[in-house]
Amino acid sequence: MDNLIAVIPAAGAGKRLGLGINKAFAKINSVPLLVHCLTMLSRTKMVKRAIVVLAPDEVEEGNALLASYQAKHFADLPFVVVAGGKERQDSVANALAAITESEGYVAVHDGARPFAGKEVFERTLLAAKGHGAAIAAVPVKDTIKVVNGDGEVTATPNRSTLYAVQTPQIFEVNLLKRAYQFLAEHPAQVTDDASVVELLGHKVVVALGRYENIKITTPEDLLFAENLLAQQEKDNG
Repeated sequence: MDNLIAVIPAAGAGKRLGLGINKAFAKINSVPLLVHCLTMLSRTKMVKRAIVVLAPDEVEEGNALLASYQAKHFADLPFVVVAGGKERQDSVANALAAITESEGYVAVHDGARPFAGKEVFERTLLAAKGHGAAIAAVPVKDTIKVVNGDGEVTATPNRSTLYAVQTPQIFEVNLLKRAYQFLAEHPAQVTDDASVVELLGHKVVVALGRYENIKITTPEDLLFAENLLAQQEKDNG
């Protein structure tokens, strides 16, 4: 097994899902979304342990919930639950504080992406081993327009240069820790963990993700996830 630790941010309120609960606890085919995510990580046979980040008032409940599913769904994946912060970047920083290793790799993976799969993790880790930092992403299918505040199109980027970024995002442990320390000393708005590493001037490379690796955000995503899970179960016999 690779020396790979997974950090799973799952502290979001999930308002767009409209369920009134953290979407990590939303059930797909009677199993919580977060459990599906950890099950996927377990099946990769690559992850040494998982650090799950939940809102402070959900840590106790989340820990008990995951423990109740572990034996059946991800028995070989140790996990801990830590409290998140105000922003996603604060939550990841809290998780990094729980990592004592000075060598190896960290995979930051959204708790709402249960369909990444082993091949995406393998490709992303391989790229990270070569460059120190790698992210899963897929080429965009649509034409993208840059629009100003008045609704006017100001530019049409070359689609061949555009990728939709996913997770996992995998980094050398020390690189990601240094990047978050830099962010703490030089606050900035960042949208993902690769952006934090980029602040150091470190190059980040892309590994091919998969279009099925969606982030479950809306009720329509839940329907898609249910259908995809049903197809996977059918394929697995």
